[in-house]
Amino acid sequence: MATALALVAGIVLSTVVFDTVASFYPGTGAVKSTPPEQPAEALVGDCQRVGPVSGDGLGYWWHCGVTVRTRDGREVETVVEHSVVTPRDRGKAVEFREVCYGKDNSDCRYGRPVARVWALALSMMGIVRIGLLLLLAVGVSFALVRAVVGVPAVIAWYNRRNKR
Repeated sequence: MATALALVAGIVLSTVVFDTVASFYPGTGAVKSTPPEQPAEALVGDCQRVGPVSGDGLGYWWHCGVTVRTRDGREVETVVEHSVVTPRDRGKAVEFREVCYGKDNSDCRYGRPVARVWALALSMMGIVRIGLLLLLAVGVSFALVRAVVGVPAVIAWYNRRNKR
């Protein structure tokens, strides 16, 4: 049972670490060139501080309301997380990027201009994260079966199964 608890702790710890590292990325998350990132400008409104442990990971982070003015004249009100903007940006025009995945400018994401290689690195980190979580989940399953049923019963079941 201790092994299962240690593996669950590993799941929690790896999730917090991956979330913390991902929170340092200020961009839109667009890896491919389609849809293209469009230039925009953001005006920062009210900000709320979250932490020390949150969905953003470890540490204190800002979630700020912004009004984004796009190149085609639209004004979008949204909240950006991960301290992409902070209260120090209030009252200033902040250079932003917009990428919309849906038709008619739906499912849009906003962030600061950064090189796409960082979005690719973040995506690759997400793949590693999923693999690690699956591996740890399988380990938890085996540890729980071993703790609840016992090793001799598992070996006996395995031997009966292989005789068929």
